Amino acid sequence: MRISRKIGLSFFITFLLVILLGALSIYSLRHIYKGLDQVFSKELPASRITYQIAISMEASLSELNNFLITTNENFKINYERSYKDMQDNISTLKNFIVLDEEKALFEKIKELAEDINNISEAVFKNTLKSKSLIKDAAKLEIKYKSNLYKLFDFEENKMLSEKDLLLVNAQYIPASQLIIDAKSKISGILDSLMQYALSGKIESPALFMDEFPDLDKYIKDYKNYHGYSLSEKERSIASELLDLSGDIRSQAQSIVELKKDARAHLEALFTKEKEIMNTLDKTISFRKARISSNLGIGNTLTEDIPAVHNISKIEKDVAQSWRLSGKYILTGDDVYKNSYYALREVIERELKDYEVHARLRARDKFLEAIVKADKGIVENINSDMGIFNSREKGYKDIELMKSDLQKKIGELSKRNDSLIKEAKGAEEEVFSKLVSARWTLSRLNSSVSDAERLVVNYLFNQEKIHKDLYSELYFNMKKYVNAYRNLAASDKDIELINDIESGLDKFNSSILNVINNHDKIIKGRGWNLIKLEDELKSNLQKELDNELKQIEKNKIDIRNKIATINTLIFLIMAAVAFIAGFVVFYTTKSITSPIQELHNGAELIGHGNLDYRLNIKTGDEIEELAEGFNRMAGELKGLYTNLENKVTERTAQLAEANDALGRTNKELDDFTYIVSHDLKEPLRGVKAFAKLLIEDYSGKLDNEGKEYLKTISDSSARMTRLIEDLLNLSRIGRQKNIEPNIDLNELLSDVKKNLVYALEERKVDLNVKPDFPKVTCDKIRISEVFSNLVSNAIKYTKKDIRPVIEIGWSDKKDLYEFYVKDNGIGIEKQYYDKIFQIFQRLHAKGEYEGTGAGLTIVKKIVENHGGKIWVESEVGKGSVFYFSLPKVG
Repeated sequence: MRISRKIGLSFFITFLLVILLGALSIYSLRHIYKGLDQVFSKELPASRITYQIAISMEASLSELNNFLITTNENFKINYERSYKDMQDNISTLKNFIVLDEEKALFEKIKELAEDINNISEAVFKNTLKSKSLIKDAAKLEIKYKSNLYKLFDFEENKMLSEKDLLLVNAQYIPASQLIIDAKSKISGILDSLMQYALSGKIESPALFMDEFPDLDKYIKDYKNYHGYSLSEKERSIASELLDLSGDIRSQAQSIVELKKDARAHLEALFTKEKEIMNTLDKTISFRKARISSNLGIGNTLTEDIPAVHNISKIEKDVAQSWRLSGKYILTGDDVYKNSYYALREVIERELKDYEVHARLRARDKFLEAIVKADKGIVENINSDMGIFNSREKGYKDIELMKSDLQKKIGELSKRNDSLIKEAKGAEEEVFSKLVSARWTLSRLNSSVSDAERLVVNYLFNQEKIHKDLYSELYFNMKKYVNAYRNLAASDKDIELINDIESGLDKFNSSILNVINNHDKIIKGRGWNLIKLEDELKSNLQKELDNELKQIEKNKIDIRNKIATINTLIFLIMAAVAFIAGFVVFYTTKSITSPIQELHNGAELIGHGNLDYRLNIKTGDEIEELAEGFNRMAGELKGLYTNLENKVTERTAQLAEANDALGRTNKELDDFTYIVSHDLKEPLRGVKAFAKLLIEDYSGKLDNEGKEYLKTISDSSARMTRLIEDLLNLSRIGRQKNIEPNIDLNELLSDVKKNLVYALEERKVDLNVKPDFPKVTCDKIRISEVFSNLVSNAIKYTKKDIRPVIEIGWSDKKDLYEFYVKDNGIGIEKQYYDKIFQIFQRLHAKGEYEGTGAGLTIVKKIVENHGGKIWVESEVGKGSVFYFSLPKVG
């Protein structure tokens, strides 16, 4: 191609590169815009919906928490509404699913959401059933206590009407004590049952179930009290108490089973919750990656898209913090409280990160509203957890106070019973005061137990009737205290009852505090927190709408900028095209003419006119090139003259070398003849005389002599073979009879016929692959190669298996590759090279016959044909000998 065309082509290529660069720039800008449009219309909404799924999930589980804390069925309705929102969001998200990875995550989210709902429904069902069972147990308890109070009344009337103090101490007091113990025992069992049902701790044991036999024993002992006559009505009431005890036990057992199921469901729920949140986080991360991928460098053009994620993350984490606080209030497990505070630190960092963006966008007002609402939620949750701790502490204080009150009442009862036993001659005082005082203390002690029961009932179902019943019960306890004070036998008794009354007032204050704290928790989680969360959601949504509007504005601005940049790129390409055309015209005019002259001069010199000289005067590099060209022509003329002289000289030297080589070959032939004649002849004599000695004198020799003669004969035979192999090796390089189109199929057939006896002797299976190619080679030598390789394979077979030898070939582009494969003894890798060296053997002389020159001869024949030979082997499994021949001889 001419220089002018090359210059034109180079500028044309440059122009094309400029156009390509411009087109690439336009494409990149359009890709940025398309990416923004894709993100705004699909990826960002999908990401936001995924966040909404997570928020709805946290909200629904928080409602479940609140239900478990309060057993208020309004929270179940709220749960169903939140779950429906989540299902709607999942259905919406399905419209954005395209890739297989997205589909897998979506299906997992859908499956986990359904699993969580199924578990939650089971929890709701079990809790409501447990609540119903507890109500039934409470009704049974009322019947049970009502019958006990009837027995109380019977025993009290008996004692008051009895005038025999000895009989009172011997029979009435022990029998009535059984009723008092039964009342204390049933109160303890029902207290433990309610605490068990109310507890959110997974590991709470149901030890109260072991108390029922003791309860029944008190009633049976009372019913069958020795020497104590009971009316049929009393016995009937006692029997009914035993039946009611069995019914209460059955209800309690059902509650325990439901509680176990609830534990299993909650554990499964917590696991599924963690799993779905991890899956949602993966989905969000996937969406973020897709957004970055679609935006490309456009990611630097807008910071509002990350802000949308930031807002959504804040909303999700706030919902999760509410859920964690609910878990803590439900279970009292500090793990959830610590997780809550850790998450709050994350939310604080997220708000600070967003604060920078909000201030840049001059949206401080919205930010302040968000921070204020979040602060309200934090204060409310912290207050709830603080109130929960106070409630739990207050309840423990109630238990301690109850125990202390009952201990003091018990001591006072013992003192009263002691006065009854010790009273002599004062029967009127005993029956008018001490017996009545005894029953008054029994009712006071029973009322203290009932007071705690009413508190537990209220904590469980928040029914106002329990508060009203407690108020009435407290009034009765104060009445019992005053009644005992009027019956007190001494100042010491008055001092003790006053101490009990003081403890009772503290007991009442603690109960009211626990009830008040519980009401605060219900109100906080049921109304205040929901209101604050709705306020925060509203503010976050407003800010989110602002961010989306800003993104839309950014998209329009970028589209306008892209249009402007596209116009500039087209103008630049037009300018480049004009400049390129001018440069091509100028360079063609000023450069190509002297170059053409230079080309013509080069052709003349190339045709042998070494006297031609160029005459170019351009004053630039082309003129310097012409001068150098002239100098080169002069030097070529001198070199040409010298070359002719050297050729003549080298021709004479080559003729002399050929004469010397001929003499050397003649000397080598003479040496071959001498070795063949002068070495083989004495060996034949030695061999012949050894044979005569064996035939004629073997009878006169002992065994050792015979062995010596055999060794002489064998050694001379081996020496003869060695000499023949050596002579054969020396002839290979000097004697060649290369012929084209040698049919290897016929050649291998002849080899097989020549080795037929050896093959039959060893019972060898020789397999020759069909359709061998025709090659250019020395037929005799290549036949020798195959014969040697097959003979070796026969020689080194294993004795324990039938020998199998395979001969095959393959086409390798410029050469043919042949192989001989056996299943013999094999060769260690370290001897792969050694076996091709002359007279090298791997075994003892007597173990396998041969001189060790066969493979050396094979290698030399193959290499003289321009090929290679090598081996692959595994000891104990066999060997494969490969050799190659070029397709063109």
